[in-house]
Amino acid sequence: MIHTTLRIGHPAGVHARVAAQAVLLASRYSASVFVRTSSGTASLRRLADLLALDINKDETVELIADGLDESAALEAISAFLRAADAPEHHNDEHHNEGVQE
Repeated sequence: MIHTTLRIGHPAGVHARVAAQAVLLASRYSASVFVRTSSGTASLRRLADLLALDINKDETVELIADGLDESAALEAISAFLRAADAPEHHNDEHHNEGVQE
């Protein structure tokens, strides 16, 4: 069993879309992965439990992994949760199609 502490970087915290993506990511690994906050602990196999923690941006959480591929799982999921922005959340100012420089 290994663990790390990280700060949530997603602008809206761990809302439904981010939580669903985290659960999907965790499902790629055989290791059991849990998120622990001051509100409690949730398995990343159970979307409803993760959402119930109501994790906000900049909140510090502990990520715990246990299993054969625990290191890979912990690395991938912690990188995802630390991300400053989810791939689908880009500022419109960066999407100036047809603008010549």
